[in-house]
Amino acid sequence: MKKLFIMFCIISSLFVLISCSKKENGTVVATVDGENITLQEFNRELDKIPANMKMIVATQTGKKNYLDRLIIKKLLLKEAKKEKIENDKDFQNRLAEIKEQLLIEAVLKKKIGSDTKISDGDLKKYYEANKESFKKDKEINTRHILVKTEEEAKQILSRLQKGDDFAELAKRFSIDPQAATTGGELGYHPKGTFVPEYEDVAFKLTKVGQLSGIVKSQFGYHIIRLEGIKQPTYMSFDEVKEFIKQRMIQEKQGELLEKYISDLKKEAKITIKEELLKDEKEKPVSGQQSDDKGQGSKQEKPESSEGKKTEPVKK
Repeated sequence: MKKLFIMFCIISSLFVLISCSKKENGTVVATVDGENITLQEFNRELDKIPANMKMIVATQTGKKNYLDRLIIKKLLLKEAKKEKIENDKDFQNRLAEIKEQLLIEAVLKKKIGSDTKISDGDLKKYYEANKESFKKDKEINTRHILVKTEEEAKQILSRLQKGDDFAELAKRFSIDPQAATTGGELGYHPKGTFVPEYEDVAFKLTKVGQLSGIVKSQFGYHIIRLEGIKQPTYMSFDEVKEFIKQRMIQEKQGELLEKYISDLKKEAKITIKEELLKDEKEKPVSGQQSDDKGQGSKQEKPESSEGKKTEPVKK
């Protein structure tokens, strides 16, 4: 008896949920000239939004703005119907082109997309075979003080050589906007990140804490200190796994596509009339002989008593 009662409760709950769901889906959230937009239709439109943009409509304001877009869509579709746009020849041609493209995409997805599964073993094998392409260059962490004049730079360098704190001087005197909060530290960076004048000196520093001389660049005068060194290393498999997967899928799809198209051509009966593809310039002019022995040919290529004049040969 107890089991029957529990079962009855479960069935009743399911019935209530289904009933509520139907009621909610049929709820009208907006009306446009007598045409209803139901909550079900609205949610269906929301589901079409890419995952990385769903946060935009997560709030009530976001949903309200998106509903407004749906209302505008309804109004424009109504206007298109009123103007009989679907009967327009240009529209029909464009629609046919889009349909063809969608059909091609669908058949390629069916024939090629399902055959591009990549195993972890394949990914690791690719990683090992192409490991050099995943090598990180040497990186250094530097701190600098940037001033407008060489005289200022000389005074600050003198203080640093006497033991003054680099970060504090950077906060006080550097014209780099970030220096006030970072103490002039730029973080780890590979070669090619900053201006050549700066990096040519910075990458020659070999010991942490080592100071450069005064370095002039388009921004002013720098004093650089080496904060850290990261020797060249390889990116781990986990770091590049997804990148490798996408690359391998593209490569495999390219191979499959080439083979698929080749097979289709072999199976099909194809006839090409290449003579119809010739350039208009190559076709003989009506009423004129096609060889150079005709009178028309001689008139087009006159010769002087000094000999035939020709154009330079293009290399």
